[in-house]
Amino acid sequence: MHSLLAAILALFLPARGAHRAAAPPPLPAISCPPAPEPPPVITCPHPADVITADGMPLVRPYVVEWERERDERDRRRLQRERRRAAVLATLGQDYVPVPWEVAV
Repeated sequence: MHSLLAAILALFLPARGAHRAAAPPPLPAISCPPAPEPPPVITCPHPADVITADGMPLVRPYVVEWERERDERDRRRLQRERRRAAVLATLGQDYVPVPWEVAV
């Protein structure tokens, strides 16, 4: 039993004292060419959907923001209508949008 334990320990533990293996020789230094510089980042002060002429936007930023908000409101309104129609369909009712809800 003692020799079996010693054999297992010899497999998994390093040797002690002068019986250790010498450190491996250091690897030779590999010279690599310098990394290429990344291309410069071009920053645009205007969003991509704003058309500029002579560096000035042709459409005022507040108009673009208003259109984005309007589109987002329309998207949310349509999503609400689809959800309402789905809920009413589970109850067996047809959903017909009311004209004054569509105009909002």
